Formats: sequence, C-alpha cells, structure tokens
Amino acid sequence: MELEKTKISLPSFLLNPDDVFHIVRRTITADEDLDYHDHDYAEILWIKEGEGVHIINGEKHPIKKGTLCMIRPDDVHTFKASGNNTGLVLTNIAFYFESLQLFKDRYFPDSNTFFWTDDKLPFTRILDPDQLNELSGITDYILSKNRDYMHLDILILHIFKILTEHAYRDEMEIPHWLHYAMEQYNTPKLFKEGVPGFVGLTDRTTDHVNKVIKQHLNQTLTETVTKIKMNYAAQRLTMTNVPIKTICFNCGFNAIGHFYKVFKRYNGMTPKEFREINHKVF
Repeated sequence: MELEKTKISLPSFLLNPDDVFHIVRRTITADEDLDYHDHDYAEILWIKEGEGVHIINGEKHPIKKGTLCMIRPDDVHTFKASGNNTGLVLTNIAFYFESLQLFKDRYFPDSNTFFWTDDKLPFTRILDPDQLNELSGITDYILSKNRDYMHLDILILHIFKILTEHAYRDEMEIPHWLHYAMEQYNTPKLFKEGVPGFVGLTDRTTDHVNKVIKQHLNQTLTETVTKIKMNYAAQRLTMTNVPIKTICFNCGFNAIGHFYKVFKRYNGMTPKEFREINHKVF
C-alpha cells in the first residue's frame, strides 16, 4: 500500500525570521512513527549512532552509524529506528536549495552527483569513524552559532570536503597490510609502544612503511600514528567519563601538557573544551 505523504515547508520550523537554515540533532526511538514527507528545501542528514531503515522514494534501505544522505526537495522519505536501546541518533540540516548554486558554480560545474544526481535515490555514502568524528566536531561548532549564510556555507563546504577527500582516498588503493595496521592500531598497549607498535602490525620495515604512507596518505608515519591516537582520544572524551589524565597516558603520552598541545593542534580546542562541548545535550 502506498504511503500517504505530507509536504513540509522550511519557514514553518525556522526558529527566527532571519534564519536561512535549520539544524537539529535528535534521537528517534523504535516506537516513533514519523511522517512520510517531501519538502521545499534541500536536506543533509547523517547517522551518529544506531541503525534503522530509511524509506526513500518508495524503497526501504538500511541505515547505520556513518550513513550520510543528501535529500533533494522532490525526494519523499521517512525513518524508522530498529528496536534497540540506542535508537537512531540523527543530525539534519535543512536549507533552501538555491543556497547550493554557489558551490555548484565554483566547485562542481559539471557534476551529476551529490544533490545534482538524476538517480531515483539520493546521494548516499557511509562515513568512516574519522570522517564521522570530523563532521560531529564541526556540527557541534555550528549548533551554537547563528543560522546565517556564513555558518551554513562553513558547514556545507566542510561536508563537501569530507566527501571529496573520501572519493580521492578510495582511488588511492591503499595496500591491504596498511589498512590492517590502521584498523588494528587502536589499543593503549600499542599506543604506548608508539611508532614501533604500528610498524609491528605491518611485518615490514619502518622505512618501507613510512614511504608507503607518504605515497598514499601524503603524511609521515609519525603523523599517521599521532592522528590515530588523537581520534581515539576524541572518542574517549565524547563517549566516556574516563579522566583526561588517564586518556592521555592510554594514548602513550607521558606529559599531560604535551597531550593538550597535540590534541589542540588536531582538534582546534583542548581536551577539556572538547569534552564539555560533546557532552552537551541538544
């Protein structure tokens, strides 16, 4: 049976008359029945936690942590969370479709992807944990700012950056052994071993690992190890109440001052500031 749809207009839920976009992070529980709808605006949504089903243009597609989707005005959709305790933690940003013209003209003049695809289903990608953490960080920043064009452009451009870097990385064909090491290098024991702990997962020499990482990731072995540690620290700060000092030592740092300095360089704020922002309830 065909679902009955409703039409949603952007001005109907803008908080202030001068707002040009709306952004919200919320949890959808399994017992919620959301309207099947289309709208007069563009929408970007992503899943921070949980899993469920996205009913889009008459089809059902599973969604999970990391799913990002660009909804066009004519797309008809709704969500259903799976029956678990987490629910579906969802972030939505809604804005006028005309706001994309600047990006289309400047960065994607001949593009038939993202919002400009003619496919029945909208553009959808699965973000990896690093990309999801990066997007969550910029979202936390935008949530506390005015809903004006400057902050809309900052967020949209950041999303396009993440997605284009993702496409480029997929084309680089990172060797399997490097993929394996980057996935397995994720414990305090290995972090405390530093670079040798990472290299030990590859069964290759340090010089060879460094050379391949420079070739494929355009960064050094040390930078790769440090970035993985900082992502781990960001996750611990967001998901747990473990003391910052403990996280510092688990990441292989002996001095908390040095840990603060490195974390701020990669995340734009101190560990304490990062935890305070990510522990806010929206």
